[in-house]
Amino acid sequence: MTLLLFPLAVAVVLSPSVLAAAQLPMGLVLPTDNRWLFTDKPWNFYMYTNRSFEGTRSTPWQGGQFGFVRNQKRISSGVIMTKFHEGVDIKPAKRSSDGTPLDVVRSIAAGEVVHTSHISGQSSYGKYVIIRHEWGYGPFYSLYAHLMTISVKPGQEVRPGTPLGRLGYTGVGIDKTRAHLHLELNMMLNWSFERWHDRNYRTPNYHGRYNGLNLVGLDISGILKAHRANPNLALPDFIARMSTYYKVIVPNRGPLEIVKRYPWLQRGSSAGSTASWEISMSRSGVPLAVEPSRTRVTRPTVSWVKYSSTYHSYHTRSRLSGSGSKASLTNTGERFLELVTGQF
Repeated sequence: MTLLLFPLAVAVVLSPSVLAAAQLPMGLVLPTDNRWLFTDKPWNFYMYTNRSFEGTRSTPWQGGQFGFVRNQKRISSGVIMTKFHEGVDIKPAKRSSDGTPLDVVRSIAAGEVVHTSHISGQSSYGKYVIIRHEWGYGPFYSLYAHLMTISVKPGQEVRPGTPLGRLGYTGVGIDKTRAHLHLELNMMLNWSFERWHDRNYRTPNYHGRYNGLNLVGLDISGILKAHRANPNLALPDFIARMSTYYKVIVPNRGPLEIVKRYPWLQRGSSAGSTASWEISMSRSGVPLAVEPSRTRVTRPTVSWVKYSSTYHSYHTRSRLSGSGSKASLTNTGERFLELVTGQF
């Protein structure tokens, strides 16, 4: 596979052997003393959600998993989940006699603390920490939310297992009973996020480019399990195995923002003569590949979508409308593509 970088808008080709030499082991560890993820009893790892559906209340542990695991909706073929959960919710392993969680939250890998949020009311994440990890194929960001206390500062280097704070229940809709660590591993969409945010929202942005809207989550539990099986796991390989749900063609106005940061996403030539770029997307919005296209468009246009007998909005965080084999970008989808491409 040809891999491309774009310093100063000039394509530089890296051979796979050069990229492999630059890669570092991820060295992942679990963020708390809760080790049940690697057993046949996942309900001991994930914190349940409170659910009310068709008059029945329940507390399913599956709601703490990554993916479309929340907001049930009955359709003709059965019941589907329509709300996406960006990370995983991890149960406390230790509590005091009055139920207060005692778990220390630790970094899952080596990196640098890039953001801490100490004011619970400024985000649905409550108090949270973000760490940047550099493994040789672009920056990835782990996020630790709903903390009770934070013990690190931006600029601080951490190692796998470095204490970051204490597990808690800060944020929206959480109490002591449902105290948990919300953990994410993300790609960053756009370095100029603050400018995009100011164009689209009137509400304050307290978190700069580390706002959750600018981070697209990966299946962290799946990554932790895959890493346990193969400590040499590289995230581009994990992402390459993800399924494409839709493709979007965008005008070629130069290298895309997402490719500048993650050059291994691009396939094929970077020649300036290509009319457009075609971006493959997962259901949740993870960019999976970018390829040159001869189709000329003046604005982002859906070129392919996986067949669905239900509305595509249910499966794409409302970024697509339509059903069957036809789909269009919604306003939400168009704004999302602005971040992915940098075309705004």
